[in-house]
Amino acid sequence: MANADLLTELNRDVWIPFSAAYASCDAEAFIALHSPDVIRVEGNGGWVGGFEEYAERLREWFQWVAVQEGALDIRFRFSERHTGDEASSERGVYRLALTYPDTDERLWYGRFHTVCRKRNGVWRIAMDYDSDEGGTVGEEAFAGGREMDELAPSDSLL
Repeated sequence: MANADLLTELNRDVWIPFSAAYASCDAEAFIALHSPDVIRVEGNGGWVGGFEEYAERLREWFQWVAVQEGALDIRFRFSERHTGDEASSERGVYRLALTYPDTDERLWYGRFHTVCRKRNGVWRIAMDYDSDEGGTVGEEAFAGGREMDELAPSDSLL
């Protein structure tokens, strides 16, 4: 299968539903995007965990945002997208916006690296790492990445 076709599948199975789950604060939809043996690494706090621990952290966070009547919007730009028929490695920068009623939008940026595996025709996140690298990742890094639908072969933009 051509690389562009595989990236289109990854967008369909992972990245589009990832953004949608954040927008709707749907923790269960978000958790479903992950392999049962996922490894999650939070570079900022040094936390490393598996599926159950990560799922619980996400449920608590999405619930907190919902109780506060917050709105989330997460977007991705890619610096690398490498994929084979059953495994992928993607790196880039995310921008997470959090808005509460009657408040200004708050933005966070960070670098991410995911590894996905394709099982039974569906891509799922097997490893997910992110970090804001000490607050040094910002709009410039985000703007320098490729949009999700830019499916040309990847050379690192880092």
